[in-house]
Amino acid sequence: MNTTTTPQHDVPLVLTESDIFRLFMEFTETAALAQDDKASIIHAFRRIMQAGIRSVRAEEDSVSFSEAISASLLARQHRRPSTRRDLRSFTNRMLRYQDISSCNLRNISAPRCRQMMNDLFNHSPHVYRKAQTILHSIFSYGRRQGWCERNPAECINLPPIVEERINILTMSQIRLLVKVCNRSHFSCMGPAVRLMLWCGIRPGEVQRLRWGDIDPSEKMVYVESHASKTGGARAVPLRGGALILASEKHPREELIAPRNWIRLWQRLRDTSSLKPWQRDALRHTFASMHLKHFHNILKLQEEMGHRDSNLLRTRYLNLRDVRAAAARDFFSQNFVY
Repeated sequence: MNTTTTPQHDVPLVLTESDIFRLFMEFTETAALAQDDKASIIHAFRRIMQAGIRSVRAEEDSVSFSEAISASLLARQHRRPSTRRDLRSFTNRMLRYQDISSCNLRNISAPRCRQMMNDLFNHSPHVYRKAQTILHSIFSYGRRQGWCERNPAECINLPPIVEERINILTMSQIRLLVKVCNRSHFSCMGPAVRLMLWCGIRPGEVQRLRWGDIDPSEKMVYVESHASKTGGARAVPLRGGALILASEKHPREELIAPRNWIRLWQRLRDTSSLKPWQRDALRHTFASMHLKHFHNILKLQEEMGHRDSNLLRTRYLNLRDVRAAAARDFFSQNFVY
């Protein structure tokens, strides 16, 4: 009598009667140390066999780590191109790690994930956290599909991030930046810069906004879900130097930012002598001025499009360098632009 089982990736395994008898004898001899009831031994053996069968079937219902990544990325095809590029960059590095790409998703352990993370992404706390988020999303997708029962990425401890000091623009730097924007060869940049500085719009979002997103009568700019980084719509009042946008006349479908935005934005910063330039300096300036003047972090969170205020408190605010008078002038309708 031959018993044949088929593992997922191997040649069929054939057990002879002698093999089965030997396994049964070893089991009964071990089990007899604790109990001498033959019926109990047979019952325990049957339970172990059934558990083994369930385990084999579960593995057969799963997929490899590589297949799970492909399916997870396919499910996120609706995300923005920059987000998809990030996902591919991180997952490609994971797939090249040892032989994990062919491993059954259900069998990948937390220590294995932790070792991969330490070997590939431990050079930067920010990169490590981002990689953990992506790895966590892959296993979460796998759980929803029934390919694994647990998410080993949940057991990975995240490194603390020591935030660098947040630099914001002074009022003189703000006026200089606006002055440079008023020059003929940079005039196309003016509206986008005003939206980033006085409305806290993200650079990626401002590139997707059109003049129809500005409501002159309400003096508001609407960041719809298709333009928002997080996918949530929000409305932000036009204040200070952004108020001038309510009086400009443009076709509704025309983009607010020029198409060669990235190159012009770099040249604008260089011309304004705003160096060194900290990433998101305009958004940091808006957030710090806003909280100093309005004293309402929930309102600020809503206008900036954050899901909670934790990120604002740790990485966006510099209240020490903002004077109440400067914040008042910043949002004044009489701001000199």
